[in-house]
Amino acid sequence: VEVPVEEMTAYAGTTNQLRFELFKERYHLDADVADMIREREATMIRLVRESDAVPTEGSVALLESIKADGLKTAVASSSSYPFIYAVLEKLGILSYFDLIFSGEDVKNGKPAPDVFLETCEKLQETPETCVVIEDSANGVLAAVRAGMACLGYQNPTSGEQDLSKANAVIDDFRTIDADFLIRLGKC
Repeated sequence: VEVPVEEMTAYAGTTNQLRFELFKERYHLDADVADMIREREATMIRLVRESDAVPTEGSVALLESIKADGLKTAVASSSSYPFIYAVLEKLGILSYFDLIFSGEDVKNGKPAPDVFLETCEKLQETPETCVVIEDSANGVLAAVRAGMACLGYQNPTSGEQDLSKANAVIDDFRTIDADFLIRLGKC
C-alpha cells in the first residue's frame, strides 16, 4: 500500500500498534499487525543506523543547559524501546536522559496522556512540574491532557502538525535554554 506523506502526518506520535491497526482497517490489509510492526521496526532501525543523522541544531546545548540547572530529563515516546535507543545512540545523546519510557508500556497511546503521566510518576514528579517538548499534534494533546506545560517544536520531519494547543511554539532550539523552559512551566 502506498500512503501519501500527507496522510502519514496524522499518525505522528501514535504507537505502532494503533498505527498498524488503523492501516489494516483503512486499507483492508490481510497482514498480521505484529508482522507489520516487526517489519517497520527493523527497517526504521536499519535506516537510522545507516544514516548520517546528527542532533538538531541547538538541541545538545539545550540538553546541557537543562542538566546544568539540575533538572531531570526523560524521553516519553510512542516509539518502541529498540527504535528510541537506536536514535539516541546514533545522535550521541543517550547520556543526557535520566529515563527512557515507551508508550508501548501504557494502555492508551497519544493523544491520551498515559505515557506522560507514567513518565512523570517514574521521575517522582507532578504534572505541574513537567514541561513536554513535542513535535506532533497527538503529543501536544497528550501533554495538555496530562496537565503539563508544553513546548511545540515545528520539526521539519514531522510534516504539518497542529501545535497550537502548546504553551509556546519554536522552530529553532538555539533560541531557548533551561530558563525558558522553567518560565514556560510556570505560565
